[in-house]
Amino acid sequence: MTATAMAASSDAPGGVELRGVTKRFVTPTGAAMTAIRDVTLTVRPGEFCAVVGPTGCGKSTTLTLAAGLEMPSAGTVRVNGQPVKGITHGASFVFQTDALMPWKPVIDNVALGPMFRGMAKAEAHAKARDWLRTVGLAGFENHYPHQLSGGMKKRVALAAALINEPTMLLMD
Repeated sequence: MTATAMAASSDAPGGVELRGVTKRFVTPTGAAMTAIRDVTLTVRPGEFCAVVGPTGCGKSTTLTLAAGLEMPSAGTVRVNGQPVKGITHGASFVFQTDALMPWKPVIDNVALGPMFRGMAKAEAHAKARDWLRTVGLAGFENHYPHQLSGGMKKRVALAAALINEPTMLLMD
């Protein structure tokens, strides 16, 4: 996405709203564990928000709720004014750990999203090459994830998220 398109998407109505959100998980022993409790947070369209805290405080949980990968145990999560009831339309997620397919070269990892949505392989690869150039990985298209440094893998994941032209980018 171009800088102009990114700026235009920041004018979209909505944003992300968490109101009184609590998320509990069941531990392997069967006990309930509260990851976040009574969180209220608003991120308006076009804002950059960083959630900072110690390990285990619920940062990743908060992002997965906004992405619709998890549902809250209590409270409400809204994106663009709509309640989150499943995967959030227009969201791209860069996970904390590598989410690359090790058996696919970089170009195929980046092109995966557009191809899943029906884009022809040649067109998806052309877009992927553009994004790989943008993140500084031109020339690494045919490498496999195990042949890259940790930082290079993160840039592949970022290109794979951005190629989808998200209106909301979540980075864990």
